[in-house]
This record gives sequence, structure tokens and C-alpha cells, in this order.
Amino acid sequence: MDISTLAVKETTIVELEGPNGERLTDEHGNPLSITIYGPGSKQYQKAQGARNRAILEFVRRGGKKMSDEKQHQIDAEFLAACTISFNGFTYRDLSGPEMFREAYLDPSIGFIAEQVNRAIGDWANFTQE
Repeated sequence: MDISTLAVKETTIVELEGPNGERLTDEHGNPLSITIYGPGSKQYQKAQGARNRAILEFVRRGGKKMSDEKQHQIDAEFLAACTISFNGFTYRDLSGPEMFREAYLDPSIGFIAEQVNRAIGDWANFTQE
């Protein structure tokens, strides 16, 4: 068997659910989703490296326990670097990586970052169909 036949896709689409578990849709009933890079992509690997370096830098500077705020910021930067697009919605008047980061940092819609974080960590979401 050629193991490379099990290679995963670089991206996937995460269909969003609201905090009540209901599928999120726009005013026309189209699903809201986020397209992300996964663990088999160079973009993910680069973002993971940046996250690891930020954590190591914190420890190198003598940090004992990272604040929740700092950890949340590092996680939002990672997710933003792995995000290709928000599909069917925007966040405030922002665009691109800044929009992604600020949306992931917003605790009032934290359920979105949580879903993306869960999806990005599951290799099964990136399997070939």
C-alpha cells in the first residue's frame, strides 16, 4: 500500500453553529462558514511554528504561567493565520487577517473560535472525499 494515498486535503470548510447548537445562516438561509487551512498544509505548519515560538519566548523571558488574555491572543493569532475566509458574514468593518483575529478575540462570539479550534485539530475534517 502506498501510504501517500491517505494524504489529507490542505483546507476544509467549517459550517458554524450558534451557541444553541443551531446551524447559523444568513438572511437567505445560506450557511455561515469559515474556510481554514489544516494540519497537512504549509500555512498551518507556519502558524503552528509562530505559536510555539511565542510560547517559548514567554518562557525564555521567565514567564511561569501565561495569563488567560495572552493565551487567548496567541490562539487567535494562530486561528487567524490558518483562516482563508469567512463565508457569508463579516466582522465589523474589518477585513482579512485583522478581521479574523479580532473576531476570534471577541469573547461575545467565542463559540466561533471554539468551533474552528475544535475543527482544525481534527485530522478527519481534512480527509479526502
